[in-house]
Amino acid sequence: MSENNKQNPGVQDAENSIDYLNLLVTSGLALSEMDDPAELLSLMAQTALIMGNCEGCTVYEANGNQLKFVTTRNRVLESRGVKAALKNYTIPIDLKTTAGFAASSRKTLNIPDVYNLPPESPFSFNPSWDVMTNYRSRSMMVIPMCDSRGNVLGVLQLINHLTGENFSGDVSPFPKKVESYLKALASQCGVVLRNLRMQDDLRQSRIETVKKFVKASEYHDTDTGGHIERMSRYSVLLYQELGFDESACEVMRLAAMLHDVGKISTPDAVLKKPGRLTPEEFEIMKLHTVKGYEVLRGADSPFLQMGAVIAYTHHEKWDGSGYPRGLKGKDIPAEGRVVAIADVFDALCSRRVYKESWPIDKVFDELRNCSGSHFDPQIVEIFFDNLDSILEIKAQFPAIEPPPQVQPAPVTVAVGAPAASTPAAASASTPVAQQSAAETKKDEAQNPQEQSPSLKAS
Repeated sequence: MSENNKQNPGVQDAENSIDYLNLLVTSGLALSEMDDPAELLSLMAQTALIMGNCEGCTVYEANGNQLKFVTTRNRVLESRGVKAALKNYTIPIDLKTTAGFAASSRKTLNIPDVYNLPPESPFSFNPSWDVMTNYRSRSMMVIPMCDSRGNVLGVLQLINHLTGENFSGDVSPFPKKVESYLKALASQCGVVLRNLRMQDDLRQSRIETVKKFVKASEYHDTDTGGHIERMSRYSVLLYQELGFDESACEVMRLAAMLHDVGKISTPDAVLKKPGRLTPEEFEIMKLHTVKGYEVLRGADSPFLQMGAVIAYTHHEKWDGSGYPRGLKGKDIPAEGRVVAIADVFDALCSRRVYKESWPIDKVFDELRNCSGSHFDPQIVEIFFDNLDSILEIKAQFPAIEPPPQVQPAPVTVAVGAPAASTPAAASASTPVAQQSAAETKKDEAQNPQEQSPSLKAS
């Protein structure tokens, strides 16, 4: 379908005024630095509009056997204030439409007039958009966007090449010279887009791996219904508001999920015990912070490195009364301080086998009461400044109620003293001040509804 018409002087002047090679190199450098597919395709459309010296450009992305509309530019319609309403528009990848044909055949179409297609043409032009916007499409170039392996990633479609400079003059067919540079641009975008997709696939794979790892580590824990998703998102929100950038927040999203990975080493009889832990059992529970750190430390991956820090420090407290090292104030890494409040908030709001969920107002009072003792006051303030977003996350991932638990046999341990031999003795022997009502978690407290919210771990 390529047109090799003799160019008039106006067309030649317009072609010569564009430094195609420089434009191609400049756009290539910009495209290579992009990490968002949508932004990449938007820049591609803008560059193609300049390079093609044309009125309009549309980009489609391949999605299975469909082409999905991504972005469009049309200078004529924009000057009239007309906006494209093509957000959910898709085209089948087949031979019936121009874009579908280009994707299916992997061939570039250079059409002088879409309203005068040859009778033998397998595709047709749909004029409905022209009719709806009172526009007249005429010349069209449609280029498949492929990666180095020939896989179709999308389609670049340009409309109405202009003979004059700076998007002026009459509409004419797209010159052969323009076609070659636009194909090179499409190839550039194809390579970058494929790399971005591979990165996204790798990212999704990492997320799934982390979730599977967390699920395996908490397989014998009953406190997992939506907890990981909620507290991870709370942590990202707080971390972002502390001033960390998008890439760091993405690392936090995964790393926060690993906060309790050390529980894989905690015995079921301790982890699932409905009653209050003995001092000895509590010491065993506290070891999950160290075990988690030991599992994750030394990794090359940024999210595993951050996960190690979080596992080790999310039970430290602002006043220095936490564990395992008794760190105080800003000696506690920001990641641990953030996850501390996210983890406790979710634990307070959730029912466990050893406690009921707290009323939300009581939860808020407890967080405020713990500001400056358990939690970093700045992060508590950020939490309440973003309360609407916090509650949206809470509603998005509702808790799954844990099943009733049968009281396990008491554990006999040797961490300084023998464990109590009965549940009643265990409860009676536990110092109230040693287990925090603020956290109402197995690793910090048991039956918090029987304790004063103002009591803190010593």
